[in-house]
Amino acid sequence: MSHEIVLRFRENDVRLRPTLEEMLDDHPVHCTDRRGCGFTQATRFLSSYINAPAQSVATDDLGIFAQWPRQETAAAAEALVEAGWPHGWRRLHEAPAERVVAASERAPIPPALVGLGARIRTAAAGLVRTESLLFARFVEQLLARDHEGSVVVPPMPEKPEIGSCSQAEEFFLELAHGRIRRGGSVNILVDGAGDPVMIEKMNLGESHSAVVLKSISINGVGIPPGSLCALAHLQGVSGRLTAHGECLPIIAVAQARFLRLTTLAVSPDECARAFGPQLDAQLRTRMISPATTTLDELRSFARSELRSRR
Repeated sequence: MSHEIVLRFRENDVRLRPTLEEMLDDHPVHCTDRRGCGFTQATRFLSSYINAPAQSVATDDLGIFAQWPRQETAAAAEALVEAGWPHGWRRLHEAPAERVVAASERAPIPPALVGLGARIRTAAAGLVRTESLLFARFVEQLLARDHEGSVVVPPMPEKPEIGSCSQAEEFFLELAHGRIRRGGSVNILVDGAGDPVMIEKMNLGESHSAVVLKSISINGVGIPPGSLCALAHLQGVSGRLTAHGECLPIIAVAQARFLRLTTLAVSPDECARAFGPQLDAQLRTRMISPATTTLDELRSFARSELRSRR
């Protein structure tokens, strides 16, 4: 049985490219101890698009769909920009009618592009599962690039050496239960109100790997709580010492790169369904309580760090 994302998108004539459909349907090649599971792979696949800057004419983001008429779309986007619609092929439903008419006289608007946003929203309205809604929101915002969250973080266009393998959860699960391995430390990045936005691990596996605790925005796409990101810091921005690291302002982040969703992005009741093979591997390798740990526990640890001093 295909994943509900695959089914709803097909029903609304916005079929995803075959690789994404295979990932969402948990094809065995995508379910390994290192890769995690198909859904994890699908969010990792989207990350390469999310981390690239939005362009009004280039059609790279439409590469998530099967057999998209990208050459025709690029021609139409160029005509739309020249007609005065700065977003090109994006958010076409918001473009003034006279601009669309003027552009279509130079280059026809591909039928696939007409009503694209509405079809995606209709597909999303038919979804039930939390993980499906998270994925659909990524797709919708990836195409629109109009998310304006309260915490906007500069993007990291170049892929860092920091990896995104499924072992990252091991350390964050330990942190959620107040355990920090010898030699390790954690940084809590806070917003202007002092609320924890991200928790970053240092010398615990790979350094500068962080989990989002409060939604952020990268390249006009909302990155939800439970996301794994790679961080680079500004030089010279200091914070205050906590019991096991530092409390830093979010402006200390020079760049952030979305890597994937973690198993903490959904509730324990939903984890087996969303991340089944990955959760099985976590249990098999005896990570700390992967089937019951919540993101709220990681938030609680972050808040306790903020209250501590050394």
